[in-house]
Amino acid sequence: MKIPFARIGRIALRILIGILLFFFFVIYIVIPLGAPWLIRSRGSKILSHPVKVRSVWVNPFLLRLSVDKFEILTPDKRGTLTGFDKFWVDFSFLGLCKREYRIESIGLAGLVVNVELLPGNKINLMDLLPASGDAAAAEEKPAISKQEGQAPREKAISAPALPNIRIDSIELTGGTVTFTDRTLTPQFSSALNDLTLTISGISSKPEDTATAVFSVKIDDKGVINAEAEFKPFVQPIELNSTFSMDGYHLAVLTPYAGKYAGHGVKSGRMGLKMDYKISDNKLNARHKLLIQNFDFGEKVESKDALNLPFGLAIALLEDPQGRISISLPVKGDMSDPQFEYWHLVGQVVTNFFMKLVTSPFLSLLSMTGVESGVEEMSSVSFEPGKAELTDKTKEKLTLLLQVIKERPKLFLEINGSYDPKTDWTAIKTEAYTTEFAGRQKESSRSDWEIIKDIYVLHFGILDFWKLAKKFTAGKQIDELAMQQEMKRLIIERGKEDNAALELLADQRARAVYDFIISGGFDSSRVKVGAVRQTQETMGRIPLEFTITVFEAR
Repeated sequence: MKIPFARIGRIALRILIGILLFFFFVIYIVIPLGAPWLIRSRGSKILSHPVKVRSVWVNPFLLRLSVDKFEILTPDKRGTLTGFDKFWVDFSFLGLCKREYRIESIGLAGLVVNVELLPGNKINLMDLLPASGDAAAAEEKPAISKQEGQAPREKAISAPALPNIRIDSIELTGGTVTFTDRTLTPQFSSALNDLTLTISGISSKPEDTATAVFSVKIDDKGVINAEAEFKPFVQPIELNSTFSMDGYHLAVLTPYAGKYAGHGVKSGRMGLKMDYKISDNKLNARHKLLIQNFDFGEKVESKDALNLPFGLAIALLEDPQGRISISLPVKGDMSDPQFEYWHLVGQVVTNFFMKLVTSPFLSLLSMTGVESGVEEMSSVSFEPGKAELTDKTKEKLTLLLQVIKERPKLFLEINGSYDPKTDWTAIKTEAYTTEFAGRQKESSRSDWEIIKDIYVLHFGILDFWKLAKKFTAGKQIDELAMQQEMKRLIIERGKEDNAALELLADQRARAVYDFIISGGFDSSRVKVGAVRQTQETMGRIPLEFTITVFEAR
């Protein structure tokens, strides 16, 4: 029987044409019309928010998928939670021929994200996550399996080798992210505009290095740039990155400054640079902060304001050009089970500011590069009973004067001091020595007779005879021993004269004040304060300084 090849060919051709027509019908009619409807329907149900999408296209010849104008709306449909203008993925057909899963590009244009912090510290985008009940149900599965007798694995199964995957580029362009904090009064709002991100060279090969470049405008007044090199499929992670922010206007932060510092922000611009390197599980990071022309604004009543000397910290840090420069290195071992990045950074920042406000003189001298003697710069010392400045004290005051001059917002208060016991003993000793020397010049009498006259003058003849009995053996008085005892009693007896001690303390403060003013220091930024009682240290009397914020009179 003759085989009708022509007929079979016509049937096969019709079948092939039918398949192609069905294929084109699905690709160009069903998917463009059905996919948007499915995304809107299922997306709205899963996310519990209205979902919109304009179109979905699939190009089977170019292996390209694209989605246009996707949005997740607020429940009242008046605003957008998140969305984008266009998303696309381009696969490589030739890569499949080489057993390589290669994506030539992944792109996202016109990204929009609106984040709000609501009362109760709730973030609006959290509504898009699955309900907690779903997570709890998922967590119950291992427990059920265990009840069914499945023993836990004792040995970890090594993960299979990754397939040959490569993503040539990931691009995000024209993105906008806004953040609004509705827990503050007034509300805080900030926007990131013209967000651009490019990631290239992602590969499952451990030796390949990927690069990322990021830039964005913040509140249209600042610019953020970042670059990074990393190996995405290497453990432990390897990373080398830089981050910089320039020209950020701090007045935007007034709501937060008012809440936590009790003052708004009148002016100031901030720049920040961070360098991060992670290698062999070791973190090595540097943070450099530069703030220029910062000034607090009006006082704000806030129950959450922290009782911290923010003004003093600014005054200590700011140089004559109105710049605040801070450098904070951070190092850590990421293999340590106790390692926590934010805890580590918080500890470094806390230690820096605690040292700044609790040891202001130490911080000042450290910032100016002075390394020797910094622990003693908060005070100068005097000899007991004296108010004269020694050469060493003058050198210290000269250095202190130089440091304070470089911080124009600092005000120096000099608090004269005295030790009631040590200073009074020194005053009485000097008075006795002066009186004894004067009597020696006026007469040729012996030291014994002179000391006897002084003692009788202070305590009376009866007291003298009582004391003499203690130093008499038979009919002989031990004049040398009694002479030393009379001298001791003359100096040590009697209540301290507070007026004389306070006068000494004031004289010490005046001596320091006069030296500082003679060095060209602004007299409106220094004053003599109230005198204080203190305690001698290593045989000398310390006089301390108080640093506060300078307010123009």
